[in-house]
Amino acid sequence: MSDTGDTSDTGDTSDTGDTGDTGDTGDTGDEAQDGWPETWAEALAWIYGFSDTERTGVFVHDREDNLARERALLARIGDPQRAYGVTHIAGTKGKGSTSAMLESIVRAAGLHTGLYTQPDLHTFRERIRVDGQVVSAEALIALLPELRRAVESLGATYGSYITYEVSTALAFLAFRAARVDHAVIEVGLGGRLDATNVVAPMVTAITSISYDHMAILGNTLGEIAGEKAGIIKEGIPVVCSAQAPEAVAAIERVAHERNAPLVRVGPEGSGCDYIWSPGAAEQTRQFFDVTTPTGRYEQVELALLGEHQIENATAAMALAETLRARGLPLNEAVIRAGLRGVRWPGRLQIVGHEPLAIVDSAHNADSFAHLFTALRRHFTWDRLLLVIGLMTDKDLTGVAAEVAQSGAARVYTTAAAIPRAARPEQLATILRDAAPALDVRPVDHTAQALTDALADAGPRDLICVAGSVYLAGEALRWFATRPTDEAQTIEIAGIDHP
Repeated sequence: MSDTGDTSDTGDTSDTGDTGDTGDTGDTGDEAQDGWPETWAEALAWIYGFSDTERTGVFVHDREDNLARERALLARIGDPQRAYGVTHIAGTKGKGSTSAMLESIVRAAGLHTGLYTQPDLHTFRERIRVDGQVVSAEALIALLPELRRAVESLGATYGSYITYEVSTALAFLAFRAARVDHAVIEVGLGGRLDATNVVAPMVTAITSISYDHMAILGNTLGEIAGEKAGIIKEGIPVVCSAQAPEAVAAIERVAHERNAPLVRVGPEGSGCDYIWSPGAAEQTRQFFDVTTPTGRYEQVELALLGEHQIENATAAMALAETLRARGLPLNEAVIRAGLRGVRWPGRLQIVGHEPLAIVDSAHNADSFAHLFTALRRHFTWDRLLLVIGLMTDKDLTGVAAEVAQSGAARVYTTAAAIPRAARPEQLATILRDAAPALDVRPVDHTAQALTDALADAGPRDLICVAGSVYLAGEALRWFATRPTDEAQTIEIAGIDHP
């Protein structure tokens, strides 16, 4: 069986999704292509007109057919993914942050960069970034006629396309059109069968492995890691920051089978090739040290918060040094500058003071555990008020167990405006079962939950929003409307979502 990609329209750095599940074949037909699309809304309707597994959670294909379909589409548009260097990154958690950090490092070297991630907070265009900027609507509109002709020419030969497959091809086209030097590509779901697994990378990476998407990837960490290890290529170095022994064993086995040099990343005492240790922690930054196979970095400044981000940053450093060995001009000054300047919205992002308000994208039990550890590391408060909204396909009981140990004074359960969202009353019941004494208040809409939390909070309290990227996006848009200085710092390139 080939190690081919997955086109499941999910985005496994966090919760995933687009807009509606409106069919399997997209808006193809006999319409004239000249002058199409005229607007971004028309372009977006075509992109989302395919089956959207990401938002609905409904799979329409045998996943083993995914890569043949994606390769056929890319071949029709001249295999744009071959026009630039690529780093390919998989993992349960941390792959999006690691991707953002590495792109920032490569860009700090003066190279033209592409970054493909998913899902998005506000607009589909966030998934495709060129030189650190969200791609313009005009740039994508210009590329869509070529992509649409390719989709239509293939018909049903390889089965119907879905939004994620078309989006991946569009990203590869955009990077070629922008003449990027290097693209950092985040896996959507798993790895072995992900649509992105058509690339020929210079280096690959697998970040933290935890339980998520078990119905698709497997019920053990070994099975999940085995799916993610499908991105490992013959003879190509792979950086691994996973720590669970079962997961590491699966990754080591695949790396050995494919003669892929394995570079391990871990904390002090792990015996890995790259060893990180945390330093000072502030509200807007943190510092850490890293010992490498050839030297040591001291007092590295990182703009993202939480020890889990130090792990991700060290993986990005290992990737950068691997790329340097393969010819990219990524010296120590460039690595430091990239990590100091990285921006990755919706990850422990401060959006208010008095009370302190933070928006995060934690969405499974492991990520909630890291979230609460990070909050204690960087902040102090009188009361912790949580606003939580999760997807129905997540480990709701596992998240509830973490919330029960968080010391939260009050929890508002709510639901983002997508079909996969768990209902607030359902979440409230699960939380009450886990912590009978916890004050849990179900609220139907995100805006009302935030309004209630803000009204209840004192100036020394902390409001934390978490549960999915969709909830984070809704919360950021709500906070952006408030008359505060922090509202001006929230970056919203456009809004495609409710």
